[in-house]
Amino acid sequence: MPVNPLERAIKSGVRMNGRIGDLFAKVGTSAHPRGEILSTYRRSRIALKSALGERNRMLAAQDVLRGMRSELQGSISSLFAESIALGDDEARRQLDFYGRKSNASINLTTETQAAFSAVISRFDAQAAAVRALIATDADEAQIIGDENRDGVLSASGVAAGMSYWIAYLVWGGFGGVVSGSQGLNFEKQAIAAIDMRTTNCCLKVHGQVQPFNKPFELKGTPRFADQMDWPGFHYFCRTSAVLYVAEFDDGITAKLRADALKYLK
Repeated sequence: MPVNPLERAIKSGVRMNGRIGDLFAKVGTSAHPRGEILSTYRRSRIALKSALGERNRMLAAQDVLRGMRSELQGSISSLFAESIALGDDEARRQLDFYGRKSNASINLTTETQAAFSAVISRFDAQAAAVRALIATDADEAQIIGDENRDGVLSASGVAAGMSYWIAYLVWGGFGGVVSGSQGLNFEKQAIAAIDMRTTNCCLKVHGQVQPFNKPFELKGTPRFADQMDWPGFHYFCRTSAVLYVAEFDDGITAKLRADALKYLK
């Protein structure tokens, strides 16, 4: 008996939840403190602490910040390229489940450049604040933090920005590939990562089906907006999207909704 292509797509979507989570781990999270972005911040704060003890602390600090920016640029570029490739690969995999191909060649150069600028500008704002604090002889803890304070040189804003743009590029690549296919009239279905970390927003959207060119309707929290074309719906959102064809839905969607409701109660 042939395997239901929608069932295969959903199983692949669940695996994508984990793959997106792996990209977030490469950025760095509280559960994955060795991620590239968090590691760069950790090393740089140590170097900056030493620089602040130099006779010309401003010059020494600027050297640290330049090196930090260069490291971040490399990590951002690499992770964004990996995100686009992941979305492209997943789209072609799901199309294959339905016996379809796409001739689309994805070009997200403009979007990637915009995403890069959005993330690095967060660091640039921090670097400007560091320089201003040094110039005004501010306390060291204001700059690099201590056990009670984060300091202005904090990884959280950059890491959060990375999580948003990673999801954007994954699903931008996915949607572009699918748009280049012919044959079935695909819709799209949201598939959340169902576990104890799943947000109220993603539990409520889990299993929702929308026309391919229409947005998902978001009701829960946290969320960036009430309507969004693709995940991520909030920072560090692991929800994925799968290709949906109604004729293959033999009760799968009802089960998805029931699974989410167990966590919503």
